[in-house]
Amino acid sequence: MIVRLYRRLVSDQFAAIDAMQGQDPGTRRSPTFKTVMAAVSVAVLLTLMNFYVLDGRFQTSVSSLVTDLFSRVSDETLRYRLLEFSPLYRHVIWSLGCFTLYFVIPAIVVIAVYREPLKNYGISTRGFFRHLPIYLTLFVPVFGAVVVVSFTHAFQHTYPFYHNPQGLLDLAIWEFFYCLQFFALEFFFRGFMIHSMKHRMGSMAVFAMAVPYCMIHFQKPMAEALAAILAGTVLGVLSLRTNTIWGGVFIHSAVAISMDWSSLIQRGWTPFH
Repeated sequence: MIVRLYRRLVSDQFAAIDAMQGQDPGTRRSPTFKTVMAAVSVAVLLTLMNFYVLDGRFQTSVSSLVTDLFSRVSDETLRYRLLEFSPLYRHVIWSLGCFTLYFVIPAIVVIAVYREPLKNYGISTRGFFRHLPIYLTLFVPVFGAVVVVSFTHAFQHTYPFYHNPQGLLDLAIWEFFYCLQFFALEFFFRGFMIHSMKHRMGSMAVFAMAVPYCMIHFQKPMAEALAAILAGTVLGVLSLRTNTIWGGVFIHSAVAISMDWSSLIQRGWTPFH
């Protein structure tokens, strides 16, 4: 039974992916060119991510600049509304930085350099709902684990990253930008990277992607970094087999929101102040 399960879930999936290797993708760029372009782009963009977007000084300076600009708005009511959410600005800057490096620039590479539509890189929602039961099955045990660990002080101290939302609208804005970052993240690793490499590397594109994906978790607990290897591999295989990244976006967003709300509930937070 274990052998049959392994064959169905692992070897058969990789065999199907490997069938893509060497096929003519019907584009103006060769599989080798796209593989090299993706590898170099990923390396450069992750470097920029580490030294700029994730740098606390960068986030603080940009958010301070935005706050200063909004404080000069002449309309008093509008100025008050803009400054009301100033504690969020640093987090929004982080999200937009991730969106730029993880999505905008790779999307430009796909459209302008590869000369292909983005739908070839997992953006299409076609097939997502047909495969939704798979992602729900993956989500259920993770959600159970989230509920269990939400009772710990360390969990409540860490999540949500926007630690003290002032109300429901405040929290909703944060969750939107948080999920926007996950969309960009999924496109970068499970869209741009593996779909650029699949015709040259076959199933090995999944493991090539899993290495840097694991490494971006190095600032988090070791257990989470190790789990990222398995999660990245599973989501990479599913992206190649379904040709959509939206399942990964769903999983990431659902887990993140459940973690935030579990922590807030345990802390006795209420959206009505």
